Amino acid sequence: MNKISIKTDKEKETMRKAGKILAEMLLELKNNIRSGVDVWELEEKFIQMCKENNVTPSCKGYDSDGFLPPFPTGLCLSINNQSVHCYPKKGVILKNGDIVNIDTVINLEGLHVDSSVCIPVGDVSKDAKDLIETTKKALYEAASKVKHGVRVGVLSETIQKTVEKAGFNVLKDYAGHGIGHSMHEEPEIVCYGNKHEGPKLKDGMTICIETLVCAGNDEVFNVNAWETRMKDGGLFCIFEHTILVTRKGYEILTR
Repeated sequence: MNKISIKTDKEKETMRKAGKILAEMLLELKNNIRSGVDVWELEEKFIQMCKENNVTPSCKGYDSDGFLPPFPTGLCLSINNQSVHCYPKKGVILKNGDIVNIDTVINLEGLHVDSSVCIPVGDVSKDAKDLIETTKKALYEAASKVKHGVRVGVLSETIQKTVEKAGFNVLKDYAGHGIGHSMHEEPEIVCYGNKHEGPKLKDGMTICIETLVCAGNDEVFNVNAWETRMKDGGLFCIFEHTILVTRKGYEILTR
C-alpha cells in the first residue's frame, strides 16, 4: 500500500463529487438486478455510465503492480458463496434467492472512490436477509466511530463484535484501506482486532471501511488468480463506503 495521505480542500471536493457519482451508479445497477438478468449486462451498464460521467473504471486493467494479471472488468461481482475479487461473466444469469455483491472503484481527476453493496434477488432466505442486514449494520456502526485521533482498531473491533454478536463471521485475509491518489493507501482496516491497536486516524484522511462477512467459516480459496469462494460453501456479503475523516467526526462520500 502507499503511505497515508491527507487530502487538500480541492481533493476533498473532487472526492465528494466522485462519491456522489458512484453512489448514483450503484443505485442504478441495484435497480437493474432481478431474476433472469445476465450479469454481463450490469458490467456493460457500468462502463456506459462511466463514459457518461467522465470517470474511469479503476478496477478494469488493475494489475496489483504486476503481481496478478490485469483485472478483466470494471465491476467486482460475486454471487452467493463467491467471495472477493470475482467478476461478471457473460451467460451467468441471476435467479430468485441469490444475493449479489457489487464492489467497484471509479477515478475522477486522479482521485479514487470505492463502494460496495449487497443486493437480494427476489425472495431470499431469512438467513440471507439477516446476513445482509448485519453486514450493513456493521459498516455504519464502524463508521460512527470515525474521527480525528481514533485508532483504526476501534473500527475493526466494532465490526467484529457487531458481526459475531449476530452469529456470523468476518473474513481475516482481506481488509479495508485508505484511498485517494491510489486505490489502496494506508492504513489497512481489518474486520477484527483490538480497539487499542493500529494507527490513529487524522483529519483529512480518506478511508474505505469494508465489512467482509460470511455465514459460516471465514476460510476462502482461490478459483484462479483473482476469484475466490468460501471454502465451506456458505454465503458471503460485503458493504463498503469511502469516508472522509474530520476533526469532529466523519463524512460518508459515497452515500
